[in-house]
Amino acid sequence: MKTCFATAFLFMTLWLSPVTLGFADEPFYKDKTVRMVLGHSPGGGYDAYTRIIARYIGKYLPGSPNVIVENMAGAGSLISANYNYKIAKPDGLTIGHFSGGLIAQQLLGQGLK
Repeated sequence: MKTCFATAFLFMTLWLSPVTLGFADEPFYKDKTVRMVLGHSPGGGYDAYTRIIARYIGKYLPGSPNVIVENMAGAGSLISANYNYKIAKPDGLTIGHFSGGLIAQQLLGQGLK
């Protein structure tokens, strides 16, 4: 019984391996720009660590995209959260960074209007 199972497993592995190895796609992020939309003004603590992340995250994403930081301050970062939710394309090229307190505000019926 073990021999039959091992033979079937080996046959399936050898049969499927050329198919999976033959169709490698280019990385999604190759030659693209990722935007990090920050809901705080330049020069603060959130801005500093967002820029540190932006400096290094590109080399860890497949395709090594360019990463830029865009500050969109106002209303306690509600403007950037609304931008990410309503306007930014859901294509994986925009990363939103806003205050965590907005989640509690949403649960209480405020924000993202």
